Amino acid sequence: MMRALSVIFLFSAVLPTPVLAKTLTASEVSNEMLNKTIVTRQFGMTVTMRYRPGGVVAAKAMLGSVKGTWRPQGNKICSTFPSGPAKGTSCVSFTRVGPKQYVSSEGVRFRIVD
Repeated sequence: MMRALSVIFLFSAVLPTPVLAKTLTASEVSNEMLNKTIVTRQFGMTVTMRYRPGGVVAAKAMLGSVKGTWRPQGNKICSTFPSGPAKGTSCVSFTRVGPKQYVSSEGVRFRIVD
């Protein structure tokens, strides 16, 4: 038993340590997500989104698509949709959790596919 624990400890010591996640700035969000296809799962279905220049955001899911607006507010991005399951305004920050993988301050995980 002691030998198994020693081996586990040895391997854990040589594994790379994770980088501490930090909230992206609005500029970083723009650089990493603007004009990119973002994919997530929401409301039990796959949702694709695209933040476009000029403050337009488009979301598409199995039930249809909707266009809204987005704007930076500090380190958050505020998106407003006129209809659909995400109707209204939501302001969230983003944290990078892996290559092209992120989680929002609301706990929504997503990835960039292009």
